[in-house]
Amino acid sequence: MEKYLDIIRYYDYTIYEALYQRGVESAAWLKFYYFFAQYGIVFFLVSFTYLIWMRRINAFLCSFTAMALGGFIDLLIFMFWRRPRPFITHETIINPVVRELAEGRISSFPSSHTYIVFAIATSVFLYGHKKLGAFLLVLAIFVALGRVGTGLHYPSDTIAGAILGILSGVAAYRFVHTYEKYWKYEA
Repeated sequence: MEKYLDIIRYYDYTIYEALYQRGVESAAWLKFYYFFAQYGIVFFLVSFTYLIWMRRINAFLCSFTAMALGGFIDLLIFMFWRRPRPFITHETIINPVVRELAEGRISSFPSSHTYIVFAIATSVFLYGHKKLGAFLLVLAIFVALGRVGTGLHYPSDTIAGAILGILSGVAAYRFVHTYEKYWKYEA
């Protein structure tokens, strides 16, 4: 078992280092990473405004429920295991902006930003807003890349965050879709 964990750790660090170095060597990639790592989640919060404006309240409730479910599971993981962030465990990351983005946040697994954006994107997509949902899924991938490229997370953190977000989005969809018949809402 330890052999397999070592292989996972090796690839986790190798992919992280490759993405991080791409940002170090290219100003364009660095801007891309920082923009989506810091501001990418704003697009998802704006999608809430869109859903409310278009009277898609069930999709909004589904997204909110998915975030809450993912947050609860994230809290359980945090209570039992706190993986240090890459910029804490590796001295190669000396960028002060990275430290500013994650000040006070020591736990890396799973990526909270990533599970939130994937939960919202999955919920919106499953609730029938295919174009917006697909657009948000692409943005969610960019957020995950940005979190790794800036040195805030390892790839396994964002992969776990994406899986948690997708699963919580599916569970929230099933829950809201099942019980939506109990409240009256006319779109």
